Amino acid sequence: MQVRFGKRKRIQFTDRSHPTMGIVSVLLGVVALAMLIILCIVSGEAKGNSGIFIGVLGMISMMISIVGFIMAIKCYRKEDIYMVTPTIGSVMNGMLVVIFLLLFFIGAM
Repeated sequence: MQVRFGKRKRIQFTDRSHPTMGIVSVLLGVVALAMLIILCIVSGEAKGNSGIFIGVLGMISMMISIVGFIMAIKCYRKEDIYMVTPTIGSVMNGMLVVIFLLLFFIGAM
């Protein structure tokens, strides 16, 4: 049983909590999204000729997103947790992985 007091006094009778791995998954998704936006801006300013360093950073960002997706999926096996953060993490990181793969295959053509 967890008792929380905020601005208003309220008692919450639950043992649920947000899983740490779910929160980390959401944070990894935000980091990967920020890296994607920054790398797209840098590559756009260089008119697509930004070099191998930007490509390596893009691959690292994709790996961060894959790790975040795996962490979010592992959270679904736990019991007595709130499913908000694992759901947000899996959807965000899953979409980012698809975007990274599309960019990779479009760039390979």
